[in-house]
Amino acid sequence: MIPNSMIPDPMIPDPMIPDPMIPDPMIPDPMIPDPMPIPSSQIPEDRSPPSSPLHISSGTREVWISSRDQQVVEDCGFVTGAATLHPVSHRTGRDQHPVYLGSDGSLLLWKRCLRGGWFGTLVHDRHWSCQRFLREMEMTTRARSLGIPTSDVIAVAATPAGIGHRVEMLVRLESDVETLLDTLADETRSDLNRRQVIRAVAETIRTFHEAGFLHGDLNLMNILVQQVPETPPRAILVDLDPGGLGPAADRLGNLKRLVRSYRKSIRGQIPPLRHGEGIRFLHQVTGADQALLRRVVRASQDLLPQSEWRR
Repeated sequence: MIPNSMIPDPMIPDPMIPDPMIPDPMIPDPMIPDPMPIPSSQIPEDRSPPSSPLHISSGTREVWISSRDQQVVEDCGFVTGAATLHPVSHRTGRDQHPVYLGSDGSLLLWKRCLRGGWFGTLVHDRHWSCQRFLREMEMTTRARSLGIPTSDVIAVAATPAGIGHRVEMLVRLESDVETLLDTLADETRSDLNRRQVIRAVAETIRTFHEAGFLHGDLNLMNILVQQVPETPPRAILVDLDPGGLGPAADRLGNLKRLVRSYRKSIRGQIPPLRHGEGIRFLHQVTGADQALLRRVVRASQDLLPQSEWRR
């Protein structure tokens, strides 16, 4: 990332750029066209809005199911709360979450929704309602209908538990994925592959934002990278948690949260970005919007040490 002094005024030639028509391929200046042009976002028209989820009661348990996935949800036992399948693996988060092979052949993550932070020490698995999780289910369904890669929440369940409710989610998993944190930690990747990954991540976030969405916890763990042989990398946003957004949340705040996640990770989990990767990512994730780019660059400078400004 680069300091303010390195961002040229559009009316004054920048002495550090020998030829403004030939930008450095590794460090594009924000005021010069990116050597890899960014196409204008084409958010597909939503001709068939997602249908409302089915609502089913099973005793005191209330379940909301994506209408297209009713059979898969019922087959695994999610409606009653008693799994009818043996887990094929587990995923680690705040808990060990079982993963089942669904009747449609997909992998299903049965996730217990636990609280984090200091409040979670008091009511670890209780929520006053399941509304924030239903909002996440609605958001993922809507985003996916627009072609934006996000997690696929196919069911939400709430069971009364004294004070509040225990909430669970059933999520269809993607194959051949790893977190962006793990991807950046892999120092064996070529410069070309890393550029492809960073571009895919930037494009997904930009399209997500330009469609009017915000992520409740945008960090390196909540971005998955899918790498399938002979195809470009694909970035998938997960754990959208719209309930985690404050009333003043905006696109800049989302990107600052991601920068803070990077700052935390370079303290021991991953090596710093390679030369030029940071500014290229910011250029792409903002869609080369000059006003937004300047704000994000300045915010990044406030959050990162000077050694990171040229990345």
